[in-house]
Amino acid sequence: MGEHRDIRAVIFDIDGTLVDSFSAYWSVFNEGVKRFEREPVSKEALADCLKKGMGLGEIIRKVCLPPMEEGQVDRCKKEILDLFLTAEEEVVKLFPGVEVVFRSLKKKGLKIGIATGRMSLPEKEWERFRRFGLDKSIGAIVTSREVEGRKPAPDAIIECARRLNVPVDKCLVVGDTELDIVAARRAGAIPIAVTTGQEDEEVLAKAKPELVCNNLNGLFLIFGEKGSDEGRMERQTASNLEKR
Repeated sequence: MGEHRDIRAVIFDIDGTLVDSFSAYWSVFNEGVKRFEREPVSKEALADCLKKGMGLGEIIRKVCLPPMEEGQVDRCKKEILDLFLTAEEEVVKLFPGVEVVFRSLKKKGLKIGIATGRMSLPEKEWERFRRFGLDKSIGAIVTSREVEGRKPAPDAIIECARRLNVPVDKCLVVGDTELDIVAARRAGAIPIAVTTGQEDEEVLAKAKPELVCNNLNGLFLIFGEKGSDEGRMERQTASNLEKR
C-alpha cells in the first residue's frame, strides 16, 4: 500500500460511518407511516432500501401497503423528517473513537471532508457537526441536494475534493456501503469500507475497497500504522482483496 502514502484528505460518509443513526431512523420511519395507517416495516427491509441508495420518498412508495397517493407520500416524508430531526438531536451519537480519529488525521496534516447521500441542507449538517464539536476539523461538507447525481454517482465526492482543493486521487473515501465504494472508485479516489453500518462484510469485500475495517481506526493501516485490536482483521481482508 506504499503507493498511497501521498494522501492529502479523507472524505467521510455520515450515516453508518460516523454516526449510529439507523435504529433511530427505523423507529421514526415506522412512527411516520403509522400516522398514515400503514404497517411497520422490518429493519431488514428498510436497510435493504437504504443500501440501494433509495431516497425517503422512494422507500415509502416501495414498502407501504396499500400504496400512498403522491400527496400522502409528501406529507409522510415531512412527518418522518421532522421526527428524525428531533431524534438526531436527542438520540443519534457518533460512533466511539470518531473524535480521536479526526484529531489524528489533523495531526497528520490531512484535510477532512464530508460527502453524504443525504438530501439535507448543508447548513443542517454543519449544525450537526458543531453539536459534536467537530466542525472546526472539517474543511467541506457536500450533501446530495447540491449535486446532480446521488451515490453511486461520484458527484458529491468530486465536489468535496474540489472544495478541499485536493486532487481526488489523493483522497481516501470512507463509507459503510457498496454504493460508497462504487462512488469512490468512479470518482478516482481510494475507497475504504467500514463494517459499522448495515451492509454485509462479504458484500463490502466483493466491491473491492482498498481496505475493509471493523472500525474507523483501521483506516490508519493505509499509512502503514497499526489499527485497534478490534480492527486486526483489516490487514488480512486487504490481502484477500488483492487476490480476487
